[in-house]
Amino acid sequence: MTARLALVGHPVAHSRSPAMMNAAFRALGLDAIYERRDTPPGALDATLAALWDDGYLGVNITVPWKAAVRVAVQSVDEIAERCGAVNTLTRAPDGFHGTNTDVPGFARAVLEAGTSLAAHRVVVIGAGGAARAVVLAAQTAGAESVTVLARDVRKARGLGRASAFGSFDARAAVAASTLLVQATPCGMSGGPPGESIVAAVDLARCAPATLAIDLVYSPRMTPWMLSARSAGLRVLDGVGIGMLVHQGAEAFESWFGCAAPIDVMRAAVLRAD
Repeated sequence: MTARLALVGHPVAHSRSPAMMNAAFRALGLDAIYERRDTPPGALDATLAALWDDGYLGVNITVPWKAAVRVAVQSVDEIAERCGAVNTLTRAPDGFHGTNTDVPGFARAVLEAGTSLAAHRVVVIGAGGAARAVVLAAQTAGAESVTVLARDVRKARGLGRASAFGSFDARAAVAASTLLVQATPCGMSGGPPGESIVAAVDLARCAPATLAIDLVYSPRMTPWMLSARSAGLRVLDGVGIGMLVHQGAEAFESWFGCAAPIDVMRAAVLRAD
């Protein structure tokens, strides 16, 4: 019987997850298929119910549902509970069980790019599901400090130290940072314009040695990355793709109980450029 899996979010047409996962299935000879389920506002509960009724083995969750799905599933594990976001569901006897593979996925992608989160003064741009995973990964790895910048500072306060865009505290945090992580969908193909997030953060305040990361992986060169390079920052290219691959590998292993073919998955993502 074919194992069915899906990606739930809005929008999802741009996502390379189906290409990545289906390539992994073919490489290992698994009878499985992974598909997109575009889920607009108001449709999350109905979509999850339909996937459960149809016998889906697992589900990935992407923007904007990583936080909302936490209360829509039967149970979540400690890592999902701690970061307040869920990106992977696995079928259990009594319902879907949620976890967050973005947390280890981000940490591994940063190491792969040649640095560690330890001892950095991290500033995270955004307060959504991806930002929550970045915050927890940085805290777990021993970052010196983690500050979250967001338009809605009330939403960001649940993540720890938080400041609103344009505030004195936000400007000070950016100036003192050694690692900046753009964790919003701004600049993503089919998403909000990237220029809006560039205008909200004064990168000219950063020291030249500051590292800049964008979690958006499509396109490869975003307005945020271009702006960071223009400001003289060191841009870590490929972290968005690395995070996509490693979080996907973690999800794959939770569904099938075997090692994921990471090289195959990465090649499939890169071919989609």
